[in-house]
Amino acid sequence: MVSKSPSSLVVTVIIALLSLGVGLVIGYLLRPFPENSKEHKSLEGWINDAEGAGDDKLAALEMLRDCGQLAREDPVISKHLIESDVEACRALTCDIPYPRTYVIYKLRGEAIDLDGKLDEKAWKNVGWTDSFVDIQGRGLPSPRLETKVKMRYDDSFLFIGVFIEEPDIWANVSLHDGTVYQDNSFQILMDTRQSNVNYKEITINAKGIISDLMMTKAYVDSGEPLTFWESDVMSEVHIQGTLNNPKKQDEYWTIEMAIPFTAMYQGSGASLNRSAPEPGETWRANFLRAQWPIRNFGTYYEKLTDASTEWWVWQSPEVINVHLPERWGLLQFQDTAINSTRFQTSDRWITTNALLDTFAALKAFHAVTGRYTDKKELLHLPPYIVSGKCLADLSIELDWSGFKVTAKPLGKNKEEGHTRTDHFLWFGKEDMQYF
Repeated sequence: MVSKSPSSLVVTVIIALLSLGVGLVIGYLLRPFPENSKEHKSLEGWINDAEGAGDDKLAALEMLRDCGQLAREDPVISKHLIESDVEACRALTCDIPYPRTYVIYKLRGEAIDLDGKLDEKAWKNVGWTDSFVDIQGRGLPSPRLETKVKMRYDDSFLFIGVFIEEPDIWANVSLHDGTVYQDNSFQILMDTRQSNVNYKEITINAKGIISDLMMTKAYVDSGEPLTFWESDVMSEVHIQGTLNNPKKQDEYWTIEMAIPFTAMYQGSGASLNRSAPEPGETWRANFLRAQWPIRNFGTYYEKLTDASTEWWVWQSPEVINVHLPERWGLLQFQDTAINSTRFQTSDRWITTNALLDTFAALKAFHAVTGRYTDKKELLHLPPYIVSGKCLADLSIELDWSGFKVTAKPLGKNKEEGHTRTDHFLWFGKEDMQYF
């Protein structure tokens, strides 16, 4: 009888365990799909089917895997490199996630007295936005201080109410169009046409000092701030505490603003040449809170230069740059009874995202090669764009300025969408106003 050494026994056991593990994995991967796996479900539907399992993330992942597998069985989708089950499933279901949304209800006999207090019935009747998050988004702690917004409108003005929790309320800038953003401040950014150009920025500090401008386009697109633009905003600040008094701890400050639509529509093109939004009209928007680090010395505040500023936003762009209008949230105007409707989705949503994603892919290609291309197969495009299930067609035309992308939606009598090298995005007739 030949005896085995202890080391050979260990090796034998390890090999046996590995073989068993590999067998179990292969058996799991080759298991038959559920009988209803051929059903066409939305991406959200596949995930919701796992809710019966409670917090069982494995069940949710299995459902998503089934959807991804179905997508990969499609002859068109299977031609493209799919990085994840989410992307594969999205190419099949065409479910493009929405950012944060807020429905703005029209005033109906209610009045808003601009005193900064937000105590009118018009404000109490509507809900707040979601609380602000860190500008970098997922994976980072929630802001330590609360910030939230409410909105209403009438035939002339957009009304904005803001709550800002703050134990040390201070402000230094006292000049209109000064560097208000260098104080603890609140900033409004709005793109009335969702076009990425000629969007508006309004900043206010605890003194009620305003800085306003129009951006020709985002800074990353070589945009310029037009400081001659005036919002004509009317505003009041209420301070629950004291201003610039380090000896007393404060609670919060609130803001009421009334912004005329005539100012907000400037530069939006002839298609938005009106004095008030139509019901269902949707704007891109974001709100930013700048929280500068300070030290309280008892008799004065000192702004710290060796610590990072905290930037808190309504909709996170996932990077420390709020000037990315394509990553903002969505505001929708509704002339219905308060809380009687949800945010209404748009049949342009898929087309808009396809244009934005193709723009990003073209810019990435240019960064590597120094040129643009009209060949989609050379671009790293999300699978939903090329699956044939979400768009009727997408084409790229090269011209003297760079490129023009045209996306044709599915269905009859739907306007094509376009974008070009400067990031301008539009549907139908191109009627951008230049400044």
